[in-house]
Amino acid sequence: MPEIKKGNFTLDLKFFKLGAELSEEDRQCAWELYTEIITRVAIVGKWREPQAKSFDGEIYAESLVSVYRFFQECRSIMRKFPVGKLEEPDQDHLGVLIQRILTDVFRPFLEKWQAKYRVWWDAQTKTGADPFTLQAMFPELDAMLEDWRNVRLIMRKVALKLSKSYKLKPVIETTTTAKSPVV
Repeated sequence: MPEIKKGNFTLDLKFFKLGAELSEEDRQCAWELYTEIITRVAIVGKWREPQAKSFDGEIYAESLVSVYRFFQECRSIMRKFPVGKLEEPDQDHLGVLIQRILTDVFRPFLEKWQAKYRVWWDAQTKTGADPFTLQAMFPELDAMLEDWRNVRLIMRKVALKLSKSYKLKPVIETTTTAKSPVV
């Protein structure tokens, strides 16, 4: 059972049994999830930075909103592609992976950091200071960014697994060396 462990987060990637052929419905569901993952800097970081350590240029409060919106989009994908539409009845639905992503990765991250940071941020922004200067003063910044980095590394692996397993054109290649996006 393949698992990804990063810091406090663990994600079981055993999410499907490939049949002889994937239905177009299955591939479309995978593509929608893949698209939501790879297009959000808040979810995967900057692709040219292989270790996902750079948060340069991000306003954390806005990026946390993007993380929450990703959570909402994942639920929407699960509703749009119900399990009853699968071609093979013994195949695990991609919705199982989505649920694991939400339950094991994003919910713990958001529960730990979203409210804590938002309350602190709202109090700080009343000063009118530069947002980048302000966010650098968050008392638990290093811990929050380390957890966030771990989430991003997990999601990069999920994107790669989706691309390979569902035979999706890899729009972004994830490697250990910095690489430009595939166009």
